Amino acid sequence: MLGKWDILVAITMAIYVVVCPFTKVEESFNIQATHDILYHRTDIERYDHFEFPGVVPRTFLGAVCISILSIPAVIVTRVLGLSKLSTLIAARIVLGLLVVLSLAKFRRAAERFFGVRLGCYLASVFICQFHFLFYASRPLPNTFALVIVLWAFASWLGGHRRTLIWSSALAGLVFRSELILLLGPIMLLDLAPTRRAFASRLVAYLQHGCVAALVWLGLSVAVDSFFWRRWLWPEGEVLWYNTVMNKSSNWGVSSLFHCYKYHFARFLSD
Repeated sequence: MLGKWDILVAITMAIYVVVCPFTKVEESFNIQATHDILYHRTDIERYDHFEFPGVVPRTFLGAVCISILSIPAVIVTRVLGLSKLSTLIAARIVLGLLVVLSLAKFRRAAERFFGVRLGCYLASVFICQFHFLFYASRPLPNTFALVIVLWAFASWLGGHRRTLIWSSALAGLVFRSELILLLGPIMLLDLAPTRRAFASRLVAYLQHGCVAALVWLGLSVAVDSFFWRRWLWPEGEVLWYNTVMNKSSNWGVSSLFHCYKYHFARFLSD
């Protein structure tokens, strides 16, 4: 159940969506995939990703979830004769609400661990700080991963080891493989608080970790192979392309001067 702080966070997120509903090129795959699932359905040949596949393939799992949750809104827009812009806004609000729900769970876990005052401070920071809630509804792979990572953090603080393992596997194997660098050390910290608990926790991690990896990897391969019309594991191809083949520069390169002039200055201004 959402508290008053969480409702304020959700309202702020929704305002950003309404004020700035359109998406940019980095978000094009997931928002177009959501559109195609909602409007083209099983007519896969009409899907946009065959004409504009991008540098590497991306998973459809996030778009499938958003599409399913957006079906009631699509029905309403069709009954009222509204444009597809209404569907875009609805889909983005659905994604934003998923982030808000995960953030609420994380905030409550932090309250139980550090005190109620910290939960209020967290909500206040997220409401006042622009970028987090502005991007909370933007259909980027990072945003889908954010939903799961917040859930994993909340599970870690709450001592729910099984949920931590399953959510970490989902985030890393399906959406962002780099998250192993973030979630891996957290699981290592949880693994060995004492020498006596190490063996039992190691067994639990291995059991649940192997099963979770097989489930999420199998789900990604099954769903994405259906939509891409070939056998593939999207995040595996992304990892191979960016890390092993070291071709991430094909996404584009900014000069060192640009990094200092734009990104560093922007970081200091926030």
